[in-house]
Amino acid sequence: MGHSTTLGTIIRFNSKIKRDIITNVSKIYTSKQIRNINSTIFNLHQNLSSTESSTHNLSSSQYSTINEPEILKFSQLAKEWWSPNGPVKLLHSMNPLRVSYIRQQLSKYNKEKLKKGQESGYETISAYDDQIPFKDLRILDIGCGGGVLSESLVRLGASVVGADASLENVQIARLHARKDPSLYSGPGILEYECITAEKLLEKGESFDIVCAMEIIEHVNHPVEFLKTCAGLVKPGGHLFLSTISRTPLSYILTILLAERIFRIVPNGTHDFNNYLRPNELQQIIEQIPNNNVDNSNIDMVNSTEKVNKSVYKRKSSEWGHITNITGIGVNPITGKWFEFNHWVPRRIQLDVNYLLTAKRN
Repeated sequence: MGHSTTLGTIIRFNSKIKRDIITNVSKIYTSKQIRNINSTIFNLHQNLSSTESSTHNLSSSQYSTINEPEILKFSQLAKEWWSPNGPVKLLHSMNPLRVSYIRQQLSKYNKEKLKKGQESGYETISAYDDQIPFKDLRILDIGCGGGVLSESLVRLGASVVGADASLENVQIARLHARKDPSLYSGPGILEYECITAEKLLEKGESFDIVCAMEIIEHVNHPVEFLKTCAGLVKPGGHLFLSTISRTPLSYILTILLAERIFRIVPNGTHDFNNYLRPNELQQIIEQIPNNNVDNSNIDMVNSTEKVNKSVYKRKSSEWGHITNITGIGVNPITGKWFEFNHWVPRRIQLDVNYLLTAKRN
């Protein structure tokens, strides 16, 4: 039975529950205490109705990747998002590595772009700045939670839209951001929205960078979700992902040990069936069509270039390509995350957590 169905059942039986409780306690409680009980049950009814309504509004579009039980699960953790030793402490410890990875990939791309410009004989000036590497970039942090990654990106100069389907998470993110005036004094800009990726795409939004970190394993229809995220990336922009590979080792580490034995994260946080192997994720991304491509100029190609025409069409019809996949792990003693050294076999590197960069054509 789905979450919304369960809520509906609770609400339908609310009147009967209220009558039974009041009848049974009337013999031992005063009228004032009974009124308090009545008020408590009424508030429960209102809260359940509100939760059901807000979830329905977010998923009411024709096609949605929202996983309602997952939204409820993380909504219940909202107040603990910024607790360094709370249920999301692994995200806090992972965050510096995520930011470092994004900086590294953008820096590498910028240097390659600069080199190509110089080789072509153009006077090209790199816009990359080590102090504010994300300056003038508009970034979407989809599934932002309490804003752990969003805040870090803003401090490095980005204009960030932190989006989450959980209103509770967005409210906590906004409250926490208010504690730091520097987040609103520039050069970055911070904005939070309770909205889905599908709704953002419907609104015609686009971003230089889209970050979908630790969210793919928590959505319905991951293929459609990835297509939506890809559609939100501007031509020439980047898509950054992090998730967990579906292997025996990942099951042992992330579910058996982290959830059930050591209780590092709440039990039920992950679903092994929703994990994606790197090759599966790569295949999905490389098969996404480039819906915004304009092939009108192809017909103007000279006859001497017709040999390359079919190649141009094929490349232009593809959304983009993978530029990097990096395996990451956590030191069980220090609690710090790291990228695997190059001498570690590739299969082992990508057996559990990994980061991925894709660039749109």
